[in-house]
Amino acid sequence: MSAPIFPTMTAADMIRRQIRRRHGGFTLIEVLISVFVFAVALLGLAALQITARKASFESAQRSLASAAAQDLLERMRLNTNALGSYVADIDSSSTFSTTLDCSASANRASCDRRDAWLTLSGAAETTGSGENQTQVGGLANPTLCVTSSNAGGSGQYTVTIVWRGRDPSLPEEGSDNATDTCGEGNYGEGNEYRRIFRLSTYICKESTTAGGCV
Repeated sequence: MSAPIFPTMTAADMIRRQIRRRHGGFTLIEVLISVFVFAVALLGLAALQITARKASFESAQRSLASAAAQDLLERMRLNTNALGSYVADIDSSSTFSTTLDCSASANRASCDRRDAWLTLSGAAETTGSGENQTQVGGLANPTLCVTSSNAGGSGQYTVTIVWRGRDPSLPEEGSDNATDTCGEGNYGEGNEYRRIFRLSTYICKESTTAGGCV
């Protein structure tokens, strides 16, 4: 009896063939899908890194503004005889003397305003030297505003610091930040790039004769 032209396959042969097919490697479509999924994951990771860096930059700017505002208010508490001299708006157009004797009480307010501006503008953090020296710290295009309900006497004193953010972001309509005029018009047509930090406190100017706050 002659052998059949098409040999019959046993169940074991079929199992072995299926195993070989499973271990035969990836098809081109499978490779393309894997590459696409991997590329999407990388794009998402890159976007997350950019967002994290922006948030870190904004946080560092706000921390600097907070420290500068707190420092200035503390200096004002130590120099209540010249409280009225602190009430002013200071920006890049302001000029300060570098030869003032800051140990003299008459010059203390001017020195305090100057030091606050140097901190905000990053004058203490530089790179390079000579003509190539550049400031690397500070806020981007800062403005410092000091206001009071009773300039020169006891009352509520507010230090407002504004600077330019990287992305447009408008404050909530009707909020204090939306109605604040510090640096208005210097941070976009609608102040959409303006970032604001505000710190208020009551400062008592003690009477030298009767005592109490005047």
